[in-house]
Amino acid sequence: MEEYILKFLGIERRLPLAKTPSGITIAGFNPVGDMEVLEKSALDLARQMKENNVKCDIILTTELKGLPIAQEVARVLKVDYVCLRKEAKCYMVNARQTEGESITSGKTNYFISEIDENKLIGKNVAFVDDVFSTGSTFISILNYAEKTGFKISCCATILKEDVLDWQKNNKSGFVFKGVKVFYCGFLPLQ
Repeated sequence: MEEYILKFLGIERRLPLAKTPSGITIAGFNPVGDMEVLEKSALDLARQMKENNVKCDIILTTELKGLPIAQEVARVLKVDYVCLRKEAKCYMVNARQTEGESITSGKTNYFISEIDENKLIGKNVAFVDDVFSTGSTFISILNYAEKTGFKISCCATILKEDVLDWQKNNKSGFVFKGVKVFYCGFLPLQ
């Protein structure tokens, strides 16, 4: 099995290489259950957000790999978080639906309860996820924010994935579609 060795924040992980539905080869990063990655990344992302005076009333994420990092960042910042689910559940009263897309899942639908969606309306919302790759997931979130009536104040991800490490050692992040994006480490597309 081919691997990529990921190093960031004093952490080293061996990641298997895998093909996405679109045919792109990526290093299979999965932070779910990796408490060292989650804790160190959450502290670093919260620090970057605070140093850049990001307004954050609540955090939004998508299931599944975004959930644990969103929870950790929310804990550090002492704010709540909500999640767009890939399937409506019976307890999601008056579930709302929005279209989305990601590099690993392709086109998808996201669902959120009316109660959770109301927590976002009129607020400064930080979108937190595991990896920022092509920006397709984030564009879906920006469209959802515009349609629903809340402001995305930043995007914060554990890793930035790209062909070239054009942001190497740049702890100030970058701007995508007019929104600041923070990340802790870099992962090259293969």
